[in-house]
Amino acid sequence: MKTDITFLGIVRRVIGAKVFVEVTPEIPSASPIIHGRVYRLGQVGSFVRIPLGLLNLYGVVSMVGASEISHPDEIDIPFPHGQRWIEIQLVGESYSMGEFKRGISIFPTLDDEVHTVTEEDLAIIYGTSSPSMVEIGTYVASESLPAAIDLDKIVTRHVAILGSTGSGKSNTVAGILKTLTSGSFPSARIVVIDPHGEYGAALQGQARVFSIGDSTYPLIVPYWALSFDELAWFFVGRKGASEDIRDLTLRNRIFEKKRANASKLKAGVISEDEITPDSPIPFDIRQLWYDFDRPERVTYEDQDRIKEALIKEGDVHSLRSAEFKSPNPYNKAPYKSQVAVQMLAYANKILARLKDKRFKFLLEPDPYTGEREEKDLHDLLIDWIDHEHAITVFDLGGIPFEVIDLVVGVITRILFECMFWGRDLPGIGKQRPLLIIYEEAHAYLPSGSTTQFVAGYAERAVRRVFKEGRKYGVGAIVVSQRPSELDETILSQCGTFFALRLSNSDDQGRVRSTVPDALAGLIDLLPALRTGEALVMGEAVQIPSRIRLPLIEPRPKSADPEPAKCWKEPRISNPLYSEAIIGWRRQRMAKPREEGGGKNG
Repeated sequence: MKTDITFLGIVRRVIGAKVFVEVTPEIPSASPIIHGRVYRLGQVGSFVRIPLGLLNLYGVVSMVGASEISHPDEIDIPFPHGQRWIEIQLVGESYSMGEFKRGISIFPTLDDEVHTVTEEDLAIIYGTSSPSMVEIGTYVASESLPAAIDLDKIVTRHVAILGSTGSGKSNTVAGILKTLTSGSFPSARIVVIDPHGEYGAALQGQARVFSIGDSTYPLIVPYWALSFDELAWFFVGRKGASEDIRDLTLRNRIFEKKRANASKLKAGVISEDEITPDSPIPFDIRQLWYDFDRPERVTYEDQDRIKEALIKEGDVHSLRSAEFKSPNPYNKAPYKSQVAVQMLAYANKILARLKDKRFKFLLEPDPYTGEREEKDLHDLLIDWIDHEHAITVFDLGGIPFEVIDLVVGVITRILFECMFWGRDLPGIGKQRPLLIIYEEAHAYLPSGSTTQFVAGYAERAVRRVFKEGRKYGVGAIVVSQRPSELDETILSQCGTFFALRLSNSDDQGRVRSTVPDALAGLIDLLPALRTGEALVMGEAVQIPSRIRLPLIEPRPKSADPEPAKCWKEPRISNPLYSEAIIGWRRQRMAKPREEGGGKNG
């Protein structure tokens, strides 16, 4: 009724789901008190109700204005000069104040009444009885109503969490993780790819954290789990699909070594005929290096090249080449070796990688290879995702930047292949889904052409998760501060978006073009969102909603420094720069010394 205190105005134009409303001049205040609560009428992002008998239509305010201001779409607004109006986007309906449903069955017509919503209306809009809904915060429109998202849609339809630095992305992720592991889901299984080591402290006691240098849970990614293309790129810098004779030789040698180990696998013996160069089967990379290195260095005492001119035999484990007498350049003893394919350059590249201690987590995966081989790939998966906690954090903070792409790709592929090939087994695949969270995703899932340090291995593996993962019980969340730099295919596969504060116009444009519910007025709110607020749009929520997420303590280590506070404190007379340099050289995080532990040199 027009006499109701909730009356806002009447419908003046309907264009599909877009409705223009003439605001009544009889509203006593822009902030009336309705049932003891103050409401802000016509605020962008707020809801309105259009009663049509027993049916109630609900819409979101996307724009407000007065008729003397030209409309951005240059539509001739049919209002008198100076008349106030609002534009709304219809989103759903309910019958007789019953359950809210998305979509519109009947559209409003001219002169239909438009009312502001009350707490009772909001309870209908946001309320749900679905057992898959989990609470993550509160609605900004009504902080007394808990905000919930559909867990099934989060895992099966994928999510993007986007926001500028300091907008609360890491807090949002940590809040969702703590909600999912609060006790209601004892079989939850979540993996966090953490490039900057932010989540270990925030999830202490709730997650198993794997990191380089950790003596309890060291990060191990066995080199033999890489495909041949990945191995060739990492060891010898091979790029592209073309192969020369050296690449073919490398492929064949790796293939032979994998076939030789087919009968020794701890997880179970398989036929040699089932082996390929890409099969994740252990082999000794040091022995492979030696097999290439020795024939290139050997010299012979006789012209028939039977008796070697050996000085000292080499050692595979200590990476010491065999020593031979230098070849005589005048076709006299010692005679130089004659090899069909020159592999010394490849042997030297492999040796350089093996000696680089930064890659120890890849190249010395004890106890998963070598003479001390005690475990197989299934043991690694059990360590990774079948422990006492629901969350696994891969702290990639100490990994060289040039192989982040490779490591993310391999970890993703190992997890996906396990879920794919074991999809019909109890506790695997659809019977126990897996959620993978990719923090700082733009760094290794870039848009457009790849950089010199990004070979595209992560992009290929993660794209497969986003395209096919739901069929096999693998869901994913990408987290990024620069959606404009994020891979377009991956972003387009996300069914739900958590859009936090975004100031950059390119980033806003990417969100506007990919969100399932393209409400331009709501996207324009992104620069004005408070820290910890997000516009949640897509399949995991009933309607696009502005949600406030609680502050998680302890928070992920992503807070900004405080220059004003730090610069006011007395200057430290002897900063331990030497410890920082030692940490850099050792590729380990430097820590403060104990009292009396020495002085800076």
